[in-house]
Amino acid sequence: MQLSIKRFQGDSGERFSILVDETGMPLYYPALYITASLRGASLSVNTINNALSAIKMVCAWEEYYSLDMESRFKRSELLAPHEIHSLRDFMQKPLAETRPKQGKVVSIKGRPKRVGKENQYNRMSVAADYLGFIAGRLHPVTATSAKEIAAMATQIKASRPKMGSKVEDDRSTVHTEDALLDLVEQIIRPGNDENPVRGYGLQLRNALMFTLLRMTGVRRGELLNFKIEDFDFAVGTVKVVRRPDSPGDRRTYQPVAKTRERTIPLISDLMDRIWEYIENHRNKVPGARKHGYLFVTHRACKTQGWPLSCSGFGKFIGTLSALSEETAGLHTHALRHHWNYIFSKRCEEQGRTPEFEEQMRSYLMGWSATSGTAATYNKRHVKEAAGKAVIGLQNKHLGKKSDDCE
Repeated sequence: MQLSIKRFQGDSGERFSILVDETGMPLYYPALYITASLRGASLSVNTINNALSAIKMVCAWEEYYSLDMESRFKRSELLAPHEIHSLRDFMQKPLAETRPKQGKVVSIKGRPKRVGKENQYNRMSVAADYLGFIAGRLHPVTATSAKEIAAMATQIKASRPKMGSKVEDDRSTVHTEDALLDLVEQIIRPGNDENPVRGYGLQLRNALMFTLLRMTGVRRGELLNFKIEDFDFAVGTVKVVRRPDSPGDRRTYQPVAKTRERTIPLISDLMDRIWEYIENHRNKVPGARKHGYLFVTHRACKTQGWPLSCSGFGKFIGTLSALSEETAGLHTHALRHHWNYIFSKRCEEQGRTPEFEEQMRSYLMGWSATSGTAATYNKRHVKEAAGKAVIGLQNKHLGKKSDDCE
C-alpha cells in the first residue's frame, strides 16, 4: 500500500495534514489520532507532519511483517516483546528501504543504511503513543486492559535508543569562517559578473536574504515570514512576528517563526537596500502587490509574485553551496551558529558579564531566558576560550620547566 502525507489549507488559513492511501482516501485511525491527540493539543503543523511520517513507518512495518494491529487489538492481542524489538529495528531504516522485496535477492554486502538516533528516537516515541491510542479504542475493556496497554507503550518507549547528553554535539560547534562568508557575499553581490543568477532585482533579493541571515541570525522561516510592515524605516528596525495559519499566505508549506517575537535594530545602509528592493524591483513583479511579504518569486511562472516558498529558498541555498568547493554544504543553520559565535566574541571584547550576554542572546534569538538554549549556541566560543586557557596553562608550566632544564 502506497501511503503519502497530504497537506492542504482551509478557508480560514489553517493548515492541515492527513495520511492518505494511493486513492487519496484518508486513513481512519491516523486521522483520529492526529485530530484527538495532536491538533487537540494545539501542536504546530510541522510537528503533526513529523508524527504522520512516524505513523507512516508504523504502517510500513505492519505491511512488511504482514501484521494487522487493528485486528490484533480487537482480539485483545497486544505486541509481544519480539515484535517490539522488530519495530525498534525497523524504525532505524530509511523509508525508501522499508517495502517488501517481493522475492528479489538482496545483496548483504556493505553496511545497511540507518537513520540517526534522534530520528529513530522520535519515531519510536510517536509509535508508542499512536499504538497505545488505537489499542485503547479497540481492545475490549477489562479490569486490567488499561494497565496492559500502558505497559506496552512503556515497553516501546524503553526500546528507544539511548540519547547520551554527555556526548559532545558537533552541530553546536559548527565552524564557518568570516572569510568564506565574505567570499559568498562578494560573488552574489548585485551586478557582479560571477553572480550565478541573472536579473538585478533577483540578485538584490538573494543578497538581502543572505545578509539578513548573516547579520541577524534569524531562522529560515522567520526570514520568509517578513512583511514590509515589519520594517520601521524611520527608526531602523525589523520585527519578527508570529503568523501561524495566516489566511493571506498562499503557501501550503507556510514558513513560520518558531521562537518569540522580538525587534532587531538594522543599520541605515541595510534599510536603504531593503527599501531599494521594495520600490524598484519587488513591487514591479506581477502579483507582488497583492500581499505584504517581502521576498517574492521573480521567475515568470504560475507563482510569480507569490511569497517565496520554502522550496524556492532551498534552491537559493543550493546555489550558494554550488559556488565553490569551499561553500559546499553551506546551510542556513550554519549562519545562525556563526552569528552566535561572532556575538559571543563581541560581548567578550565589550566586557559583558556571561549572565547579561545570555539575556541579550536569548532576546535576539527569540528564546525564553530560562530555556538554556543560549548555552547550546555558545558552545563554539566556550570551547575556543577553554582551548586557549589550557594552552596558556601548559605553556606557563612546561615553559618554566624547559627554562629550568637549561
